[in-house]
Amino acid sequence: MNNFHFFLIIFLIIMPGNVWAQKKHKYPHNHSNFSQQKNISFTGGLIAGLFLNELTTNKRQMYFVYNYSKKKWRLKRDIYNGYGLGFFNQTVVARFENPNGGRDFFVKINKRGNCFIDAPKRLRKVLKNKVWKHL
Repeated sequence: MNNFHFFLIIFLIIMPGNVWAQKKHKYPHNHSNFSQQKNISFTGGLIAGLFLNELTTNKRQMYFVYNYSKKKWRLKRDIYNGYGLGFFNQTVVARFENPNGGRDFFVKINKRGNCFIDAPKRLRKVLKNKVWKHL
């Protein structure tokens, strides 16, 4: 997690001082959970939701270029925002440069491991194996 995200999260957690400055009222006539939930801050829940969502969204993007001399694809860029948390499953999107100059080929692997391959039939196995090799 880069420094900007870290300081932003800390700033948003500490700044709503009215959560700690509120006077606690006692409701002797009502001891239900609803009266205790009134003091929960909406901002705190929002920050917790955003923070947990940021931790669980792991998306990895790969970009392969075609090497004409060797007639193979090589990995040029590998971008992922996992923050070093390897125990979460990742969604992988791999983009392969089309050697003929047309539309690029895509291999998408979801969190369960299912593949969606947008490429000609003759290249599907090659591209899928190339992505799995670089994971």
